Amino acid sequence: MKRILLFISFCFILFIIYFDLTTGTLPTSQLTSNPVQPSLTVDKPVDPTLSYKEILIKPGDTLLSIMENDKEASNQPIEDIISDFQSLNEGLQPENMQIGKTYKIPIYK
Repeated sequence: MKRILLFISFCFILFIIYFDLTTGTLPTSQLTSNPVQPSLTVDKPVDPTLSYKEILIKPGDTLLSIMENDKEASNQPIEDIISDFQSLNEGLQPENMQIGKTYKIPIYK
């Protein structure tokens, strides 16, 4: 009887780990309740002629990983990249980007 309970407990723990890694355990209402946070104060004025491209966010994408693929953006300070991203996306913090949504990413020349 103890072996059966131990086996069932082991299977249950494996299922919990699998579920957490594939689906996650955070409720979706908590993640989408306040996706836009107030933007930080920016010393640099926003350039109205700032060019951008629209990117569909895939799992594992971050603002930094997207900008690393762009050769020209590698010379830009991260603070400038973040402030330009926020100005293009209505003050959205880069850490609040959601998978499956499209965002404006600044292009530097």
